[in-house]
Amino acid sequence: MVNSSEQSRIGKSNVNRSKNHERLVAKFLTEWSGVEFRRRRVTGRDTATRMVEATADVIPINGDFLFSIEAKCGKRFSFDSLLSGIHTCVFSDWWHQTSYDSQLGTADRGYNIYPMLFFRPSPQSNWVAFSINAIPILRSKNLNKATSNVLWFPHLIFYGYSCAGLIDGDVSHTRKPKIVKLLLDDVVFCRWKDFADNVDPISVFINL
Repeated sequence: MVNSSEQSRIGKSNVNRSKNHERLVAKFLTEWSGVEFRRRRVTGRDTATRMVEATADVIPINGDFLFSIEAKCGKRFSFDSLLSGIHTCVFSDWWHQTSYDSQLGTADRGYNIYPMLFFRPSPQSNWVAFSINAIPILRSKNLNKATSNVLWFPHLIFYGYSCAGLIDGDVSHTRKPKIVKLLLDDVVFCRWKDFADNVDPISVFINL
């Protein structure tokens, strides 16, 4: 049985690991885009907070980014659990949170903000998941033209959410749950390296 002291130590370790992962994601995005990104410093989802700090885990200091970034470094992800239990798997919890925040961003700004999730299927790998609806905005670094609905770099597409119905998720960020039901977008999975090597960052910024 884990005592309270051990629970506290584990909790602090998890928080530190999450913060370090968010810093790593900010570094990835900064190096890719040339725009400095940082961790979100203020918690909460009220309107005043959102207008200053948005809702994402990682945000740019200049320009408006068309993705709402969530960063997860938990070890429980597997494609098997996603395929076998879409309503109960950890990825759906992550994707629900990312999607909820992107919907808040869309409502605040009046244009589409798409969900994007950084996660680590294994300790040495860095992947992203993003909404299939974002494909048309992406432009190639090499061709510098819209790619319509076709992706030109290695990826996987999961169509399960469009036929799964409403997905429950806790959006409270407190000990008192607030369950919201959402229809979630289908998902594109890829390595961050493949995304960064191929996608022109200008295509996902406005007012830069």
